[in-house]
Amino acid sequence: MGIITVDKTDHLFWLGRYTERVYTTLRYFFQSADQMIDSNPGHYDEFCRKIGIENVYETKESFLLQYPFDENNPDSIISNLNRAYDNAIVMRDYIGTETMAYIQLAIDDIHNANRNITTIADLVLAIDHILAFWGCVNDMIDNEQIRNIIKLGKGLERLDLYLSLDLPDSDIIREYRRMKQFLAKSKLRYDEGVINTADSMTAEPPLDHKNLKNLLRNLITE
Repeated sequence: MGIITVDKTDHLFWLGRYTERVYTTLRYFFQSADQMIDSNPGHYDEFCRKIGIENVYETKESFLLQYPFDENNPDSIISNLNRAYDNAIVMRDYIGTETMAYIQLAIDDIHNANRNITTIADLVLAIDHILAFWGCVNDMIDNEQIRNIIKLGKGLERLDLYLSLDLPDSDIIREYRRMKQFLAKSKLRYDEGVINTADSMTAEPPLDHKNLKNLLRNLITE
């Protein structure tokens, strides 16, 4: 299989980040869609602000139809899923074709939902296939370092999004502790000062979500 070079490590890391980005933003999309349909048609503006993307949508209808499906928008669900697949295909000899296939299935789910436009709930199939992808990462990849680099990317992306979405401190602290386990096992270089500061910040809630998010973005070093 060969040595895990810096370039290969980068592909594995971002494979983890992009798959998590799709998973968490899809879940938040479902919650926001319910609010838009039931009581707050302008909630898409808060959605964009919280996850840090440009609000290019004029109405709730344009958001609901474009955010999941617009491949010309780099912030869309399908664009992030395509980037996950691009990283997976480069690393297919390391993660296995079956593992990679679940990302392709998630892409197919998005395309099928876009063509049919029956209900937003059809997009839940993409979540199911991302969960199956993570199951394959655990079961089908023998190399522990490869698994943990992917999981580190996943964990850091989840922390970034949870902090952006202002989820409860208990959720953030739990994910921070998980991320540290993957960091230690990944054998990647990181800034110990960032971890020491983050340890102090997470030891005494309430957490400063904005500053912790900015701090963790400097964790991984070249």
